[in-house]
Amino acid sequence: MGCLASRPHADGTVDEKRALLDAWAAETRTPPTDTTARLAALRAEMRDAHIDAYLVPTEDAHASEYTAACDARRAYISGFTGSAGTAVVLADSAHLFADGRYHIQAAQQLDRHWTLHKVGEPGVHDWPAWLARALPRGSRVGLDARLVAYQTAHALAASLAASDVALCYVPRNLVDAVWTARPPPVLAPVYEHALAYAGVPATDKLAAVRAWLAEQGGGAYVLSSLDEIAWLLNVRGASVPCNPVFPAYAVVTAEAAHLFVDERLVRDVRAYLARIGVTLHAYDAVWAWLAAAHGPCFLHERASAALVDAVGRKRATLLRADSPVAMAKARKNDAEQEGLRQAYLRDGAAWVRWAAWLEEAMARGERIDERQAADRLAALRRADPLYVTEAYDAISAAGPNAALPHYETPAAHARVIDTAAPYLNDSGAQYHDGTIDTTRTVHFGAPTFAQRRAYTRVLQGHIQLARARFPAGTTGAQLDMLARQPLFQDGFNYLHGTGHGVGAFLNVHEGPYGFSASSGGAKEPVALEAGMAVSDEPGFYEAGSYGVRIESVFLVQRLGTYRDFGGAWLGFELLTRVPISTKMVDWSLLTDDEKVWLHEHNALVCRDVLPLVQDDQRAVRWLKRQ
Repeated sequence: MGCLASRPHADGTVDEKRALLDAWAAETRTPPTDTTARLAALRAEMRDAHIDAYLVPTEDAHASEYTAACDARRAYISGFTGSAGTAVVLADSAHLFADGRYHIQAAQQLDRHWTLHKVGEPGVHDWPAWLARALPRGSRVGLDARLVAYQTAHALAASLAASDVALCYVPRNLVDAVWTARPPPVLAPVYEHALAYAGVPATDKLAAVRAWLAEQGGGAYVLSSLDEIAWLLNVRGASVPCNPVFPAYAVVTAEAAHLFVDERLVRDVRAYLARIGVTLHAYDAVWAWLAAAHGPCFLHERASAALVDAVGRKRATLLRADSPVAMAKARKNDAEQEGLRQAYLRDGAAWVRWAAWLEEAMARGERIDERQAADRLAALRRADPLYVTEAYDAISAAGPNAALPHYETPAAHARVIDTAAPYLNDSGAQYHDGTIDTTRTVHFGAPTFAQRRAYTRVLQGHIQLARARFPAGTTGAQLDMLARQPLFQDGFNYLHGTGHGVGAFLNVHEGPYGFSASSGGAKEPVALEAGMAVSDEPGFYEAGSYGVRIESVFLVQRLGTYRDFGGAWLGFELLTRVPISTKMVDWSLLTDDEKVWLHEHNALVCRDVLPLVQDDQRAVRWLKRQ
């Protein structure tokens, strides 16, 4: 990945780099999962259902990024464990479609039965376009309508029909039918999210939704996104890894609020839900309820084909950026903003204690591997009284592993951190008052010319976005180029978005806003508004050698300017309280303004975090050196 993989540079010739890449791939490759029996069983089910191709997406029935183990169908059938990608199984072949974040990982994890389609590379089609070209006329493509967005399924059906191929909703999930030893659902109790952290009572949030419905002329608002349900009702759960949510559907009307959920999950909050006017139903009762309802129904644009069909296509209105719950959740209220500030401050103190320990251990020549480093930081975070869980699986990556933007740090036999290449840590915690997402890249030896230059370009991109001021109405898609421009000066780039929204003790990746071409995954880019929390994380990845990423989280805030031409102007307030390493900086590349920003950033972090680590002199000394 990155331009340097295709030409000589200061660290070696193309042949040397290819040899290094091959050696690293051999070193890190583990035997892929044997999918022979799984595919044979699935194909038997396909034959019985008269299906020629079967789609296996990553998402669960709620379009969740992170799924419970019992919903990890694509990982089970393919062996690929990345957090995004789609599998397509035919009678005589199997195909995995993954974007640039997962090309290397997927190639390592797929066995001989699978063909990897590296989406994003020239001439490689994503799965909808590939299906329309690959299948003979008269073929039938099957899918579970609960697991695919209606808009995706509708567009796919039209595309396939043009090739005389039919899209079929199979009544039962065929992977479930063949999944031996499928994990049971996690029945962690749902609990009330304290008003001190939520900031606004659930009754007020429900009233706001009803006011919005009245403006639309009435109807029902149907929620299927798990973080929206948790936010609306001021409750949290633990049924899904890392995200404090639980499987449910919710419907709000002018007269009532309905929650469709496994009753075993809500035993501890039944009284609370009753007080705020929520009626409980069985999880699967949502289909009959929607089919029997009258009047218009409003759903998120990512609502499943099954939900839209249950409502009826004529009664369903799909909402984009005008979703009242998604946008209200995105604009953090005063209590949520203050909670995020406090969470990032305490987490910064944990990071400083950890970084000081790791630097000292490396200086002594101790053998520390990626997993040991990640576990030590997690242990420090767990000591916080408000700690709940990790916000995502930590990316603790040394040397060439850092070139994988979504590297999965192994539980055993992890790579030892060395002094020849950068070490990258991308990790965060869920606290009752905030969700953390932080990345820093450091070096414990003597950085090479190429490493310093790449790090500095990434740093410049980070700074350029952090310093942005912009008029209200500006989208993250419009600002994305600020972070890339310094890298473009050297022909560098990265194949992921520059940043994403962050929840307030909710999902670490929150839409519909962010810094990317699609601005947080929305169909149309969404304007940034005061109160939104968003990450700034440009990177550079030299496959088989090293990677660099610097990530901080900011709050969008209203700013005063000299003129305020045209109305309100916005900028960013730093939340993250972790120093940015200067060891790999090529100071000759930085402008005077960038140098000032970096020094002021680390001075601010030192000022705020120092009082929290006074009992740890090692941490104090480390912090003052940054």
